[in-house]
Amino acid sequence: MPSKTKRAQMRTEQKIIPKLVVWSLVGFVIKLIIILNIQSVNVKIDNQNFISLNGIWAGSDAEGYLKGYFSLVSEGIFSKNGILSYWPAGYPLIIFALSIFSGVNSLIVLSILQSIVFTVAAFYFAMQISKTSLRKYTFFVYFLIAFNPTLSLTSVWIGYENLAASGFLLMLAIIIKDLVEKNKSKLMVYVAINSVISGIVVFIQPRFVVSVVIINFTWILYKRNITTVIPLLVLSVFITLLFPASLVYRNYQATGLKVISTNLGVTMNLGAGDKATGSYRSEGQGVDCDTTGLGPDKADSKLVKCVFSWYLNNPDKAVKLFFNKSVYFWSPWAGPEGNGTMGRNPWLKIHPIKDITASQDGVKLVFGNFGKWVSWLWIFGGITLLFYGFLVLWRSHDLARLIGIIAISVVIANWMISLMTIGDHRFRIPIMGLSLFLQAIGLKTLLRGGKPAMVDGPSLR
Repeated sequence: MPSKTKRAQMRTEQKIIPKLVVWSLVGFVIKLIIILNIQSVNVKIDNQNFISLNGIWAGSDAEGYLKGYFSLVSEGIFSKNGILSYWPAGYPLIIFALSIFSGVNSLIVLSILQSIVFTVAAFYFAMQISKTSLRKYTFFVYFLIAFNPTLSLTSVWIGYENLAASGFLLMLAIIIKDLVEKNKSKLMVYVAINSVISGIVVFIQPRFVVSVVIINFTWILYKRNITTVIPLLVLSVFITLLFPASLVYRNYQATGLKVISTNLGVTMNLGAGDKATGSYRSEGQGVDCDTTGLGPDKADSKLVKCVFSWYLNNPDKAVKLFFNKSVYFWSPWAGPEGNGTMGRNPWLKIHPIKDITASQDGVKLVFGNFGKWVSWLWIFGGITLLFYGFLVLWRSHDLARLIGIIAISVVIANWMISLMTIGDHRFRIPIMGLSLFLQAIGLKTLLRGGKPAMVDGPSLR
């Protein structure tokens, strides 16, 4: 006979899952309607060529991805176009793979595919949450993630951000499923699936390698049985690294460079130096670093070393830049403190601030003292809710604690990466699913007067 906790869990699933299915279908149908009604727009690929986009919006780096994609179409996987080795070629390769099956409709298919993946990720994550002591938070978490305007609508633009966010949600959901079921016979399968998702996330954006390692290593090391841990770690690392290794192989065959990309040093240099502000808008020249005569890979490597050296030799300036980058990372999408490359944010097309700033008085309101006060409240309020949500999970002493540890670790890891590169609120999108989860826990707990809505759930052991 099932335990009391198990019976309560089964009753919850019978009530929650059908509702999640309905809302997921509603959300996806809305996406399809949006996709079918996106007005055609011309995007400039280079000085001579334009492409007319239908069924998808141009993301912040759309031109670069499209240029890489068209190079792959015309020259094949081993295209020598420098854009594919300067930026990671993973995302253009995904579009190229879709074009093999969908031809000229590849971008519309990409838009639909990204929307399906995000819909499934939000649903599956919420479904797994419903099986833990956090089940009373399920719908609140689900709606904050699935119907967040910016996060949801970036599934309908050209950019890796939404796919990465979906990947992080799916990875944590699979871990929750394993820890709830406690079925040792399925552990190897779950690790393999998570490692494939990890590999895809790193494939589209290599800087997420730190985050996926944190997720899988925390989960696997939690098992503590050395005879189990070592084989699983080896399997996870092997599968994950196959994906970025394929990018290195592609670049080596195409250009002779054994690298994933050659833009890390340039990006880091934008956010460092005596005249830097920490933003991509910095007018300074970065750090002095002589790369004369060096190839793209060696020049990039030397730039990274120069930037690190500058931080070590200028700790006072580094601290100031780190503070600025933190503010920019968590800044609003619009308004006086908004800072980043989200000018094409689909949400801004219908954001209330658009109507407010249509008049001169509205501009003064938004960009004046009141607007600045609201922006700072938004920044620090969001960060406070994030850590308060984690604190609620930490105090749970059951599976929810481990979920909180993994979520906050990934958020902080990406935040730290931003500190070492540039402050940009767009870099927040890939971890928005997890940050919104923590903020939802914090907000609902506050609305309950600080009393967590915990119920009986699976233990840590």
